Amino acid sequence: MNQSVSISEDQRDCLQEIVNVAMGQAGDSLARFLEVFIHLSVPRIKLVEANTLMGTLESMVGSIDQVSAVRQGFYSSEDGQGLRGEAIVVFSQTSFVELAELLAYDQEINESGEKELLLDITNILNGACLTGVAEQMETELSFSAPSILGHQVNLRDLIPAEELAWLQALLVEINYTLEDRDFKCSLLLLMPGDAIEVVKSALDTLLDDLD
Repeated sequence: MNQSVSISEDQRDCLQEIVNVAMGQAGDSLARFLEVFIHLSVPRIKLVEANTLMGTLESMVGSIDQVSAVRQGFYSSEDGQGLRGEAIVVFSQTSFVELAELLAYDQEINESGEKELLLDITNILNGACLTGVAEQMETELSFSAPSILGHQVNLRDLIPAEELAWLQALLVEINYTLEDRDFKCSLLLLMPGDAIEVVKSALDTLLDDLD
């Protein structure tokens, strides 16, 4: 790990406040879409190394036999030098039958239908949350198409460390649960490498404006 990369308490608090607002917008979007109350966790923020990522996710999400996950890249249009990273939604507790009922799906919930549900939920959460973060940081983001990272697989098999193209990343975790429903998911924002410095610079600007 590059020891020079760190986040001050002021920067962490500022980012947590930004994420709080953005995750509230995402939770509201999902609640309106599903017509059910959404419980939100306090966001957790930390720097992680590639070779410790899965252990970190396991400690955050919990040791669960089977998970499903969707990944989606995001980036600003500042010549590749702006805010960028990956949003990963890990579904650690999901009743596809209940979700299908909430969404009024009229097709059979087979593996294909389950993956479609995951993509639908991910689009709602990522779109609202990342847009909220970008607006507060006064930037605009573009998104890659979401893709299934894993469907009912072991958590530690989701992202092999050797497949990661970065050594260190800023990780933000947000948990969502549905009231009286068998559903829980975690939205993970990973901003690697030089994107960490972009985030820190944006946070410093916001903090300076408050002085």
